Amino acid sequence: MCLRLMFCWLVLIAGTQLVNAQKIVIKGKITDLNTGEAIPFATVAIKGTGIGTHTDFDGLYRLELQAKKDSITISCIGYVQKSVAISNGIEQTINMALRPMSNALDEVRISPKGYINPAWKILKEVILHKAVNDPQLLNSYQYESYNRIEFDASHLGENLLNKKGFNKVLRKADSLGLSANERTSILPLFVSETVSDVYYQRNPSSKRENIKRTRTNGVGFEDGTLMAQLTGSTFQRYNFYGNFLSAAGKNFASPISDSWNSWYDYELKNRNTVVDGKICYEISFKPKRAKDLAFTGTIWIAKDNYALYLIKATIEPSVNLNFIHRIAIQQQMDGASGRAWLPAKNRILVEVAQVSENTSGLLAKAYTVNKNIAVNTSYADGFFKERIVIADSAEKKDDQFWDKNRPDSITNAEKSVYGLINDVKDIPAVKNYITIADLLINGYYKTGKISLGPFLQTYSYNNVEGNRFRLGFRTNSDFDKKWVLGGYIAYGTGDNDFKYGGNVDYIISRKNWTEAGISFKHDLNQVALLSDNYLYQRNNLFGAFTGFGSISKSKVFFENHLALYLRRDIFSGFTEKISYANWSLNPLFPFSFREPKVNNISHELIVSEFQFESRWSPGVQALLSENTTRQVRLKSNVTDPVITFRYTLGLRNFLAGDNTYHKFSLNITQILKMGILGRGNYSFSAGYIPSSVPYPLLENHLGNQTFLYNPNAFNLMRFFEFASDRYASLSYTQHFEGLPFNSIPLISNFNWRLVATANILYGGMSATNQNNISLYNNINLRSFGSAPYAEVGYGVENIFRFLRVDFIHRLTYLDNKDSFGNAPKRFGIKISAQFRL
Repeated sequence: MCLRLMFCWLVLIAGTQLVNAQKIVIKGKITDLNTGEAIPFATVAIKGTGIGTHTDFDGLYRLELQAKKDSITISCIGYVQKSVAISNGIEQTINMALRPMSNALDEVRISPKGYINPAWKILKEVILHKAVNDPQLLNSYQYESYNRIEFDASHLGENLLNKKGFNKVLRKADSLGLSANERTSILPLFVSETVSDVYYQRNPSSKRENIKRTRTNGVGFEDGTLMAQLTGSTFQRYNFYGNFLSAAGKNFASPISDSWNSWYDYELKNRNTVVDGKICYEISFKPKRAKDLAFTGTIWIAKDNYALYLIKATIEPSVNLNFIHRIAIQQQMDGASGRAWLPAKNRILVEVAQVSENTSGLLAKAYTVNKNIAVNTSYADGFFKERIVIADSAEKKDDQFWDKNRPDSITNAEKSVYGLINDVKDIPAVKNYITIADLLINGYYKTGKISLGPFLQTYSYNNVEGNRFRLGFRTNSDFDKKWVLGGYIAYGTGDNDFKYGGNVDYIISRKNWTEAGISFKHDLNQVALLSDNYLYQRNNLFGAFTGFGSISKSKVFFENHLALYLRRDIFSGFTEKISYANWSLNPLFPFSFREPKVNNISHELIVSEFQFESRWSPGVQALLSENTTRQVRLKSNVTDPVITFRYTLGLRNFLAGDNTYHKFSLNITQILKMGILGRGNYSFSAGYIPSSVPYPLLENHLGNQTFLYNPNAFNLMRFFEFASDRYASLSYTQHFEGLPFNSIPLISNFNWRLVATANILYGGMSATNQNNISLYNNINLRSFGSAPYAEVGYGVENIFRFLRVDFIHRLTYLDNKDSFGNAPKRFGIKISAQFRL
């Protein structure tokens, strides 16, 4: 009997050991076949059983089996399902890459009469609970944030693959497991990691980020401190509780916006999905119209408080968006009880498409982990005065710090990117591409301590100078961190005259950016360009086009121009500038004016004036940099207005000035979010000159600037048709994005976008200034009557992704004939090139 019991006991022990020996642990990571990015919340199931799990936010999963099974199957919305066999190993790592569905067929559902989508009731509750769940409604919050950003070249063109040095680096990248798949090589171009403390206060609305440590390496990126500010947490925030999210310069409707039912179709996939121990509603969503600026994806809504816990949102290639193939945003909230939930993890992927077969695509990846979250903290007065603070030890090299503060999800391959980028920098073709890119972006060719340019102004042709050739330069940060020197010389073959100029600028402080400078030039100028109009930005492109064509009709003159300035950021977003200019107008056209207090008629004008400018740009953040000689400013909220005020004081007999006068002007510009209507853009300007001045110093309203089309200008107004010493104008442009073309069959395939414009101007002129024009000058320049000047337009943009066509109608002053008796154009067609995503 004892022997039998002992035998049974041994069999039982052996059986138990046998079962334990067959226990199998399977783990791995599920990624996107095209991008290599993790796929969160994918289903991992054992074929033929009810055993399964989901990948976590980082695409990781783990399964335990009591006995060997045949295979595991991975499935996820938007991807092709895939199965793989299970081997005999007790511990196995099975990583799989899923292929995105290229053409997902629209589902056709037939619902009974009176059917109410069960997801709608849940969405309505989500909206009702926004006041409790929206983290932006907290009085304050703070957290420690880890941010990692990487830029990769992808889908490399054949021309690049054949360049010397590329194959060696690509083989190394493949060996590290950085390539997304066997067909698509990925070449790292830039990577950064930043650890910072982030603070937010609701009233008054304020943000601050203390950057504690940063690490950066990139092709063409030299300033680690500057990149740390750009890649920190401040500019990586997405709040889906808002009605719209800004991405790629567009406004995308949130799937939990107040007008959710106007944008999306929903399906309740599961009422009781368990995620991290939380019971959630799982709801998929997609745009009602494929071309709309909206997301496709899945949301997980907590059942107990209707808060957003997880979201996968993708902007698909079908959306009316240029050059961007896909944008994917994944977010997981921290889920703490008793308060609104803040994002605990974010992953953002931007996939830039190839422009042509011989070009490469671009992958931009951002990964954020937030921890140590605290809410409703009080802060001392002045705490938010500085929006970004960089620790002195921020760029200290310390591998142990990063090993301690990196999330566990960062792989060894991702850590090795820093070294691989150094190899990419040594490729000769890459060095050439950096030089070309710098030339295209900045307009200058860097050679040692100086940069030659701007290259757009190297040559021009006009009816005054003939062929104009120009050579210019400026120093860069390799010459000096604070002093900037520049100059140019030009020659015209038609007038056989040399023009020249030079400038010296000095950066006094970078913290509250303060700079001063002096410049001088002897060159041609145009009376038509003396306007105080805020619509034109004086940049290299503007300067290049003003030198082409028939410029004599815009009243050309020679000037000797001396200028001094001092500019300072008084506080965040507010800049003050004081300048002095002394310039002469030596006309190449008939011009006369009576000098004040004397009977002398002069044909040349000398101006001596001080100008005081105040500019308020809320939402603009000045970025600190020790390696750039120009201020870098970034607007975190593009819809905040920009307000500029100028006061100009002209002084007679001060350094030979001919007139004493006062000028006041104001400009307000703003971008407006218009929901389904797209974006609006307005510019309001007003000015007043309470003095008697020669007509070049009046506001000569810009019109018919054919050398540089601006849809906000007065396009059907002639040169020198109107002038004012008091005026107000409003220019408005409405970009309808895809409305209504997205909904029109066939036309929707072209990705055209409707645009509309309106320009209104009203002004007046004192009798004295009107008499000054008529008595001493043979020019048909007049003031406005009782009606404003008005023109409206409509058009189509995004034709072949670059072209825009506007049809413009002039509504008033239709009988306002010129000196030759010609009536103004009532209708015009303008064609322009533009770059818009």
